[in-house]
Amino acid sequence: MSVTHPSTPVKPVKREVELDLSQLEPWREFEVILFNDEDHSMDEVIGQIVKALQCSFGCAQAITFEAHTQGQALVAVTSKPNAVQIASVLRQIDLRVSLRQIN
Repeated sequence: MSVTHPSTPVKPVKREVELDLSQLEPWREFEVILFNDEDHSMDEVIGQIVKALQCSFGCAQAITFEAHTQGQALVAVTSKPNAVQIASVLRQIDLRVSLRQIN
């Protein structure tokens, strides 16, 4: 039994591919910085940090105290998508936050 191939060439199919560019450089990290705030109570800030980081009260309290005494505090060093998510939660109560690429 023999197999014959068609004599007309097959045209390649062109497809559009959507890329998640954040995954092209997974080693890129971002700092989430919280700035001192005179509009919120310490308890409000601590509660929002716990919510954003899913961390302990003590961890959130230390970050809050550093921001209060030093003017700013490092909240997290993480990937861009995580940093954006953390900042978004902190901004829900209008805390001042910045993101900074570190590598």
